Amino acid sequence: MRKRLLLSRLAAVLAAAAVIVSGCYHYMPPQSQMDRSVTESSRQVSRADRAGYTVAMVERALQRYGDEGREATVAYYNSPESVDGEWYVFIVDENDLMIAHADPGRLGQDLKGDLGVDVNGYRFGDQILSTTEEGLWTEYVHISPITDQAQAKHTWVVRYDGLIFGSGWYE
Repeated sequence: MRKRLLLSRLAAVLAAAAVIVSGCYHYMPPQSQMDRSVTESSRQVSRADRAGYTVAMVERALQRYGDEGREATVAYYNSPESVDGEWYVFIVDENDLMIAHADPGRLGQDLKGDLGVDVNGYRFGDQILSTTEEGLWTEYVHISPITDQAQAKHTWVVRYDGLIFGSGWYE
């Protein structure tokens, strides 16, 4: 008698668990919607969260690259309309050359050369070139396009499809 009671209670608990699990599964969005919501939420990061906004800028660049291809992405990030205040995206190619930047004077320059050295002599270009698909943060001193002064810059870079995508903000 006791075993039957215990087994019936166990069966009831298992049945309830199955209902809960099936209900959760039924109401979960499809994987594509979950992926899209992550991307959409990263696009809605406030500028007050400077690091988050910087990462979102790079994520949008990667999304554009996936949607529109290399040529269109490079063209867009070489245009003034891609600049968002102090934020802009730069792209470095497989030969370590700048192929997209808010400052057209930097295009075609090698990140291993003078382009990758800050005003204090720090070779930040080497660190940027060491990035992986996981990405990394680097800091260096750069001329701000807003103040035209040398300021500390915090840059997020990610390697994708042989290219390096980056953006940053100034102190």
